[in-house]
Amino acid sequence: MSKIVLSSVLALVFGFGGAAGAVSTFHTSLRGEQGETGLAGAPGPEGPAGADGADGVDGEAGARGPAGKPGKAGKPGKAAKKVAVPTDLGTQGCAGRSIEVITQVTLTKDRQIRLTKRNVCIVAPKQTAGQ
Repeated sequence: MSKIVLSSVLALVFGFGGAAGAVSTFHTSLRGEQGETGLAGAPGPEGPAGADGADGVDGEAGARGPAGKPGKAGKPGKAAKKVAVPTDLGTQGCAGRSIEVITQVTLTKDRQIRLTKRNVCIVAPKQTAGQ
């Protein structure tokens, strides 16, 4: 306890230099137990290798399902009853309302922004023969 009081007095009298000198002189007696730092230590030695697992049971031979009937020769295939029609974005042939969107942004010499806008909408796809 007296060393802590002496360190405090030296720090008050001599400022930072006295505090540094007192701490360097009494550093062993001022040190407490080292607490947990939360840092992981060095890795330990490698453990023994694990044992191999047992072999599994083999599956049944020919576990696939039965083959289907072959198609009939000489008959054309049937057309699908309902086909999902893809939609696309465009500027002509709109299938509804159009929306004005910014398609290009440029910076002028005067440091002004110039925006190029176009009307874009959902375009109805072209109907192919048979639909």
